[in-house]
Amino acid sequence: MDSKSIDFLHRGKTGKVSDKWASYLPYYDSIFYPLRNESVRLLEIGVQNGGSLDTWASYFQSAKALVGCDIDHKCGELKYDDERIKIIVADINSDIAYRQVTAISSQFEIIIDDGSHQANDILGSFCNYFSLLSPGGIYVVEDAHCLYMNEFGGGILNENSPYAFFKKLLDVVSFQFWENEININTYLRTFFDLQEVPKFILDGWVDSIEFRNSIITIRKALRPGHDKLGDRLTVGHLTQVQDWGGRGRPG
Repeated sequence: MDSKSIDFLHRGKTGKVSDKWASYLPYYDSIFYPLRNESVRLLEIGVQNGGSLDTWASYFQSAKALVGCDIDHKCGELKYDDERIKIIVADINSDIAYRQVTAISSQFEIIIDDGSHQANDILGSFCNYFSLLSPGGIYVVEDAHCLYMNEFGGGILNENSPYAFFKKLLDVVSFQFWENEININTYLRTFFDLQEVPKFILDGWVDSIEFRNSIITIRKALRPGHDKLGDRLTVGHLTQVQDWGGRGRPG
């Protein structure tokens, strides 16, 4: 096991408690590894006992800012020797929290939602904070299994849950193939009043969505737009199996 991996750091951690499911750790190592030596800015929604902020500080040693936000006033008593770590005590979806977060940094490379796990909070946080991601940034919803539970506003057949929203948002990633049939405002009418879909969705900033057991990962595009497939590249000159002629599917 890599002594600098998130897996290693979490399993050997002392001090402030950090609570993560085992499957998260190697996954985080895989998606965060390209950023580990960068001057990242990370926002964590939901601090609890504050241990994960220590882990991020150890892993992202060149990080510029590590911001945690929690509604629990006891989190204001957490103390860190690392000056990069800042704690905000407020409801993440309140105006005061947004002002305090953006006063520390107007952009983040990583945002992790490990907050209340309530359906309305998850959707609200995504709509409020995804725009703060820098191009190519990563937004993670942790403990998404809660969205199968009624007490969190979810349910497997709940068509209004964030799971249903993110599944529909996956279709928006491929909007270029159905844009002549229906517009995005209408397609997402279940979740937003008409003409109130967040601009970053309409502009095509959502590049990809990955669903794993209990984790949803949304990546921000490097540039806005819905033409994501790019140019069709056909190379070579031998057509021994099929006369290509530019027709049909690539092969």
